[in-house]
Amino acid sequence: MEKYDHKIIENKWQQVWQDKNTFSAAELPKDDAAYILDMFPYPSAQGLHVGHPEGYTATDIYSRYLRMKGVEVLHPMGWDAFGLPAENYAIKTGRHPRVTTAENIDNIRRQIKSLGFSYDWAREISTADPVYYRWTQWLFLQLYKKGLAYRAEAPVNWCPSCQTVLANEQVVDGKCERCQSEVEQRQMNQWFFKITAFAKELLKDLDKLDWPEPLKEMQRNWIGQSQGAQVRFYLTGIPGQEDKKHFVDIFTTRLDTIFGATFMVISPELARRWIEVGWQASDQVKKYVSEAL
Repeated sequence: MEKYDHKIIENKWQQVWQDKNTFSAAELPKDDAAYILDMFPYPSAQGLHVGHPEGYTATDIYSRYLRMKGVEVLHPMGWDAFGLPAENYAIKTGRHPRVTTAENIDNIRRQIKSLGFSYDWAREISTADPVYYRWTQWLFLQLYKKGLAYRAEAPVNWCPSCQTVLANEQVVDGKCERCQSEVEQRQMNQWFFKITAFAKELLKDLDKLDWPEPLKEMQRNWIGQSQGAQVRFYLTGIPGQEDKKHFVDIFTTRLDTIFGATFMVISPELARRWIEVGWQASDQVKKYVSEAL
């Protein structure tokens, strides 16, 4: 029996799919249509890892299933090319991110195509492409004009060696995962989106999703809307501080219990800010704040 050469068979049919645009979606689909979107990979490494095809296989199965039922399926692929992963890879290799990102995209595209997934490659996008990010910039401007994008100070993880902000996932045992330097907590002026303005709509629309209830509960917790009241406590009787000049606003979901409050605990982050603006604090408090942060 002649040996089965899977590469020949795979290449043959993948070429047929490409020539016939088998997985292309119509510009104006009929009513029965579906949009299946994967999480785009970061082109910040030289190739895929096993977790990529694991997820892509699931969406590919579902896309093919819907097509066999006569559904018009839009199943695109793209590259999440901006941000820390691309920056870190450029630093690691000592090459410009424009060059390394393009090279990595070419290689990962080749790998994905070799796996035979049913993507509509005519819809391929890269977030580093000006044709794409002009619209993310446009969207940001609309949010800004409506007061939904704003600047404020907030604590960040700062690596003094890499001179960059780190995500929580990039801090391991208090150190930068890349260079092992001690990570500092810094106050930094940065941009925020006022997603809380849409909390009610987000919660209401969750009921329309055909998702498992545990997933929807996770989303509700992430949205984090709570019914309660904001209460102001004035800080009085503190040596060196002027009464009623300083106060703390707190939020509680149990206003009925507020009269039983006997003390207040503040976070080390807030305590540090107070110390920075001249509040008197014992050496013990300063030491605790320093060690906690």
